[in-house]
Amino acid sequence: MPPEPPSLPCRPVIGILHPGVMGAALGSALKARAGAVIWADAGRTHATAKRAELADLVAVPTVADLAARSDVIVSICAPHAAREVAAQVVPGLAGRADRPLYVEANSVGPDTVRAIAALLGDRATVCDALVAGPPAWERGTTVLWLAGPGADAVAALFAGSPFDTRVLGTGPADIGAASARPADTALPGTGR
Repeated sequence: MPPEPPSLPCRPVIGILHPGVMGAALGSALKARAGAVIWADAGRTHATAKRAELADLVAVPTVADLAARSDVIVSICAPHAAREVAAQVVPGLAGRADRPLYVEANSVGPDTVRAIAALLGDRATVCDALVAGPPAWERGTTVLWLAGPGADAVAALFAGSPFDTRVLGTGPADIGAASARPADTALPGTGR
């Protein structure tokens, strides 16, 4: 894991993997600070395409295309598929001179986040994230817990959005701290 998070452009291209109900909400929340929010439509359902369209996300053909174009990649899929989705990102990172920020936002344990960071190696910087609450369309319902390199940059991308952010640490050793939190006890107003 690299010690420094990548530096993000002022209006980064952000890729969402995949715009289910939560992914569409995250993508919509990021539009205010992004140059573009993209998603990979290959193999996705009509319902996913409709959610992405309603959230005003831009379709690209494949996960590899999304990985090749994105400054930030947010993985929000079924937790059992998190490693597989990360593996699909790797081919799109080949040959890139820069390193994107990969936000692992699935409900997985700390060991899985660390395994994904190892899988991506020096091709991407991994930020551990946990979404606590429902898809956020208004403030005060959902917290995005962040840990590891790039956590501050991710928090800045969500500033003013319906997602409240909490940074638990910004070093490589902090990866796993967000995913270790119990999602159902980390809601706004609980003091945790």
